[in-house]
Amino acid sequence: MKVLSKKVIKIINNCAGNLINLSTEDREFLIAQINGLYEGFLASVFVDYMWIEGKPIGNYTKDGQYCLSKEIPGLITAGIYYLPIEGGKYLAIDYER
Repeated sequence: MKVLSKKVIKIINNCAGNLINLSTEDREFLIAQINGLYEGFLASVFVDYMWIEGKPIGNYTKDGQYCLSKEIPGLITAGIYYLPIEGGKYLAIDYER
């Protein structure tokens, strides 16, 4: 199973989940971590908020990932995507597509 490093937890906690608060260095690290394991994920969605979650909700998708989504036909799909992090936690990503 693919998992993000524990450094992701520190970065997200330091910016309080609001990606606007990230330093350039932390933003680049976070993007590299996510894109390194989940190629193209960030290119296909709009994300402005992330947080650390102990337990995911929604439907299991693959590789330890979960998704809780809602589709508005012809407009958008929005929801929360959960990517596993070392130590059994999840990076919850509030997204729109």
